[in-house]
Order: sequence, then structure tokens, then C-alpha cells
Amino acid sequence: MQMTTQELIEKFCMNTLSATGMLYREKLYGQMLVLLYSSIDSMGLLDAPPTQASASGESFKNWVKKNLLTYPGLEYNEVDLWAARCAVLHTFTSESDLSKGGKAREVQYYSGPKDSPMAQAFVAATKAIDNGKHVPAHIEATYLAFLEALKVFPQDLLNNCGKDPAYEARLKKVLQQFAL
Repeated sequence: MQMTTQELIEKFCMNTLSATGMLYREKLYGQMLVLLYSSIDSMGLLDAPPTQASASGESFKNWVKKNLLTYPGLEYNEVDLWAARCAVLHTFTSESDLSKGGKAREVQYYSGPKDSPMAQAFVAATKAIDNGKHVPAHIEATYLAFLEALKVFPQDLLNNCGKDPAYEARLKKVLQQFAL
């Protein structure tokens, strides 16, 4: 039985929520970031102009700017997060070619209560390293921002699919279900 467009979108979002939630609860933050960044790649492509056939840095950054950075309290920008995505996915570190080249700040992740003395010291130290070449990223706030974006994105995508069948055709290629 073939799923409707709405069902495909909902299934993708629910599976993403389930998988990232499991990793988050187990405090497997590095692995959660891999999945979070990969999901943003996919959603960025799905939100890009319908003629775009593959995910790109621009589609990732545009999606982040539109959907994630609206969440209050995040200190990084879309370029920093693209560089962080490249670092995590390619080397599982915080250093990327963009951060090495001075084109993005290196994202330093931390977890726990933001108002704790240790967190505040970490944030201050991170900002002071190399004269501002690093930016702190609270894992919990980043994940909550992602969850908020997952609430809004499905309707935007469904609206795009209703306006232009090319969105829907691409969606059906990208969000394939792998059932046996």
C-alpha cells in the first residue's frame, strides 16, 4: 500500500523524532548530532527549489536559518552549524575546513543546566579561545530547537507539495520507505 504525501512526511518526522530521542535519552550526543545533521540535509533538500536534485551547503544553511535559528538563545549561525555538520559527519570532531580557514566559528558542545557555574565557565572559556573563533552550543537547546522545527516543517513541506508537483515527486524519491 502506497503512503500519501502527508503520511510520508509524518513518518519521516516521527522516525527522526524517535531515533534522535533515543540517542538523546541515552546521552549519545555525538551520534544524535550525526542523525540531526543528516536529517537537516534531507529537510534542506526537500525545502529547496524543486529543481534541486541533491542536498547542498546552501540548502542546509537555508533550512537552518528558516527553521532552527528562530529558537531563542542559540549563539551559532547557519554557517557555524554547516561547519559543525561537516566536522561531525566527516571526522566526528569539532574542527572543519571552514573553521580552519576562519570562515566559521568552531562549535563546542556542552550539556547540562545552562546556569550552572561549570556551564557558565565553559561558555566564557569557549568564547575566549582564539579571540572568538569558537562558539558554545548547548546540546539540549540545539535539540529543542530541532524538535520545534520538526513541528513546523511538515506543514510547510506539504504546502509546497500542494503548490508544485515537482516538490512531491522529489519527496517520494528522498523519503522512500524501506519495508520488507
